[in-house]
Amino acid sequence: MQKYVRVYMTAWMLLFSVYTFAATQEQLAQQQLQQNVDAVLSVVRDKSLNEQQRISQIERYADQYLDYERISALAVGLPWRQFTAQQRRDFSAAFKNMIVRIYAHSALMGASNATVKVLPKVVNQGNNKLETFTEIVSGSNKHYTVGYQMYYSDGVFKIYNFRVNGTSLVTVYRSQFDQLIQQQGIDATIAQLRDRGVGKIQTKK
Repeated sequence: MQKYVRVYMTAWMLLFSVYTFAATQEQLAQQQLQQNVDAVLSVVRDKSLNEQQRISQIERYADQYLDYERISALAVGLPWRQFTAQQRRDFSAAFKNMIVRIYAHSALMGASNATVKVLPKVVNQGNNKLETFTEIVSGSNKHYTVGYQMYYSDGVFKIYNFRVNGTSLVTVYRSQFDQLIQQQGIDATIAQLRDRGVGKIQTKK
């Protein structure tokens, strides 16, 4: 009987240890997200910096926490398997630049008049993946819930997707990239993405 009691106690302790680790991971994810929000808002609201300086500082900071290659792979979808290693690097760099170009001015600069709150909600998706959330209230009182899908690696949570009111960043672009790759090929898609961005690319009829 004592043998079974010891087994039960060991199993309970293991379960408790797993639970504590998961809870710690969730807490760490929220702490990092709060630090990220505070750091970005501090730069955005620094009136001693001009717009380009703000964008540059935010980009350097974001480079530590965004997995651009994984974001690119999810945005492209199945055709990503056809990319060579060099094409993947080139596409990721071009996609990153496009995101910065499109969103830095409108979204990041708009944050100067917004209220951003880290929500007490974390969805554990398994395999070291979590989704954390913020609520953004714009200067015109519009409310947005932003989900940050991330994974844990080497002491840092890396973001690989964003969801705004449930709409995923990577799925917004996936159909566009799929069409461009089918019609124009991988290299031509990268070239146009690098030069003009997805929103200005004209597909062949």
